[in-house]
Amino acid sequence: MKKTFIIISVSDRIRELNALVQSIINHNFTDYDLALYFQDYEGDRIKELEHRELFSKIIVVGQKIGCHAARVNLLKEVRSDIYINLDDDMLLTPYTHYEKAIEKALEPGTGFVLTNWARTPRLLLEKVPKMDGKFRKQIMCYQGGGMVYSEKIAELIRQLPSKKYMFDDLWSMTSYINGYTNYAYNGSLALHMVCRKGGMQTFMKEEKPPYACEEYINYRTLKNGEYAIGLDRDVNDYAKMLHKKNIKK
Repeated sequence: MKKTFIIISVSDRIRELNALVQSIINHNFTDYDLALYFQDYEGDRIKELEHRELFSKIIVVGQKIGCHAARVNLLKEVRSDIYINLDDDMLLTPYTHYEKAIEKALEPGTGFVLTNWARTPRLLLEKVPKMDGKFRKQIMCYQGGGMVYSEKIAELIRQLPSKKYMFDDLWSMTSYINGYTNYAYNGSLALHMVCRKGGMQTFMKEEKPPYACEEYINYRTLKNGEYAIGLDRDVNDYAKMLHKKNIKK
């Protein structure tokens, strides 16, 4: 079975990207293919990428296009049985175990399987005793400790427009309204150091791209006037109707 890490990164995160790749090596995930979409807007930072021999596909562009568009474009260029989305501010750990999530993702009715994460090593160790390997249904899945999905879901995502969107809510919503069930799995833990300088944090401040799922999500407004990330409680009746109509067993 072919398994591929779908990785996106940007010029000012090359050091973090190399750390992610080293964690993949350190924790024996070298039987996975690595596919990279690198937004090299600073110019030729890709030459600093280490362990290039592990990558089966590297796409380099000279401008920022955002997380959603980068992943869609990368998926159009690779084929695999299983895909796992990784961000460049992640590190795999001794507690990262994708095997059961992969088994779940291969079930006919499964959409995305979201694995668990922690922002710091201390918080990660606090979560370790709570790892019971259970799956729970969860409509809205974001990056967490890596999002696992099969080729049937990848094919749905390839059909999405590769535009600049604020969040990846369109991914889990696409799976959901097409009748697939998304899950959160707490039997795997990775570090995901969100809200660091650069990367998506900078992109969101610079770009102000649209929210993609206003038809399906009742976005909540924050005090600063921005929308909150869509959660399960925000999914509207129209989306639930489509899921029920198209549900896959």
